[in-house]
Amino acid sequence: MRTLQFYKITITLLFFFTTGFHNYAQKPKQTINVLEYGAIPNDGKDDTNALRNAVKKAVATPNATLLLPAGRYHISDSLALKIQNDAMSGKLGKNPQDQLFVPNKDYAIGLDFNGAKDLEIQAKDALLICDGWMEPLSFRNARNIVLNGITIDYKRRPNNQGEIVNMGDDFVDVTFTEEETLAKDQIVLRIMIYDKTKQSFSGAGVYYKRKEQIAPNTMRFYGKDIRNQSKLGNMLLTYSGFHYRPAILIYKTKDMVLNNVTIHSQAGMGIVGHLSENITMNHLKIVPNQGRYASTNTDATHFATNRGFIKFNACEFGGQGDDATNVHTYYTHIANNDPNTKKCDIMVDRKNYTHSSYLDEPQAGDVLAVIDKNTLEEKSYVRVHQFWTYPLQDKVRIEYDGEIPNDTDNYYLINITTTPQLEFKNCIVRSHRARSVLVKTRKVLIKNNTFSNTTGTAIHLGAEGDWGEGTASEDVIITDNIFNNCGLGGPDDGTIEGASAVALHVKAPNKDMPGLHKRILIENNVVNGGKHAIVIKGSEDVTIRNNVFNNLTDASISVGATTRLKAYKNHGANAITIGDMQPALPNQY
Repeated sequence: MRTLQFYKITITLLFFFTTGFHNYAQKPKQTINVLEYGAIPNDGKDDTNALRNAVKKAVATPNATLLLPAGRYHISDSLALKIQNDAMSGKLGKNPQDQLFVPNKDYAIGLDFNGAKDLEIQAKDALLICDGWMEPLSFRNARNIVLNGITIDYKRRPNNQGEIVNMGDDFVDVTFTEEETLAKDQIVLRIMIYDKTKQSFSGAGVYYKRKEQIAPNTMRFYGKDIRNQSKLGNMLLTYSGFHYRPAILIYKTKDMVLNNVTIHSQAGMGIVGHLSENITMNHLKIVPNQGRYASTNTDATHFATNRGFIKFNACEFGGQGDDATNVHTYYTHIANNDPNTKKCDIMVDRKNYTHSSYLDEPQAGDVLAVIDKNTLEEKSYVRVHQFWTYPLQDKVRIEYDGEIPNDTDNYYLINITTTPQLEFKNCIVRSHRARSVLVKTRKVLIKNNTFSNTTGTAIHLGAEGDWGEGTASEDVIITDNIFNNCGLGGPDDGTIEGASAVALHVKAPNKDMPGLHKRILIENNVVNGGKHAIVIKGSEDVTIRNNVFNNLTDASISVGATTRLKAYKNHGANAITIGDMQPALPNQY
């Protein structure tokens, strides 16, 4: 009897201590309301200090909710305004990217979430209007973040638009609204023509020879390429910058979810993820505001050297100046290799550098492939034992296990541990420059999306030595997608060898090496328009089946430098078999 009572008491105490401590650890969420810090939506006042104070409190509070009630908030920054004015007026040169998009350069952060943990941000119907070129939301060294419902736009956008009202032999006249009028000294780096009838860009980006003001709010742009694309009533879009800070930075951050986030404009990319792990985007929209036709100046999203997974679901992209997304890691140069101590320096290409402008770095245990620069083929592998960072010298020193060739000028290293799984599902991508989904990673599912009126190939599996981006893709499924009139712009605007829908391609001095992209399945897609639907090069184990191809001007499927390929049961394409063996199908999850 005493033994039974002892067990009952013991079990009761164990239950109390375990549940009690658990409940104690799971404190109720504390809500930090920006109203209490003086940020009042829709009052027309500057909310910068109030919002920053609320964010500072939220970051310092465990398990917090930051609440931004619906309405318009205004943030500004003196450095951001100086950068904007200097860039757009030409004080930073013909292309401000050369001065701004470089490492170790001061820049303005709107709201800084550095170090935040277990934070939920509730911002449904909250609109953040930014004044000056800045990084509006910065998540660095953060963990377990949920961002709900915010919209980002700018007081002065980095791109302008006007209506074509007159055309000559080599010029067009464009009338701008008061809000969209170009400043007298404003630089213009690129022009896009938007066809309002087709609701899409009309073709490749074009460049003017000269411009002049001919009447209040009316500019004349000279150039045959501009004139040849134009029609009366079309819109002419000007871009006063390319790469700069993203609207949202995700750097060294783990487990981040973005729900119903919208980005209307940014002097750079929409979202950049770098050295992070597990990023999910649900109902993300990177699109122009109503009545406008341009969104971000360059990529809508860009992810480099990440881990875990990157997931897009039911997202929408349009009007961006470059890819909807690009997922890759970096080819790094090798210097000061000592085979005795097994140490060397690795550096990302200084011309392009990283897209966060922060140092790219491996982790102990990561596997780096030794890459032949001539072909981008993986020749051997080393494992990082330990590493040291030198941000001011733009390099990382590694100690490694394995062998690196003595003639290091002929090789890159690339981190194949940082090749996150990619899901891109149920999305709409329309009317933008360059490619839609640029893939340089492994275990990829691209499913049930619609791609329309893109200047470049919609889906590009690439390894690009000239950009310093790889690696070759493996285990990719492209299924149940619709492609409408993609690849409008030619090679300079992202169309890969005439492919409208899908291209597997390697950009290296020797482009005839098969077998880099491996285990690719392309099935149940519909492709309408273009030269080729699909171009396959540099690959092995490719299966193309049960697709429908309509209104193509050349062979639906073009193949070169590939082993083990089978294309069959495709409507509008001849069957193709390369190799005696059946291609291996992708290994998924």
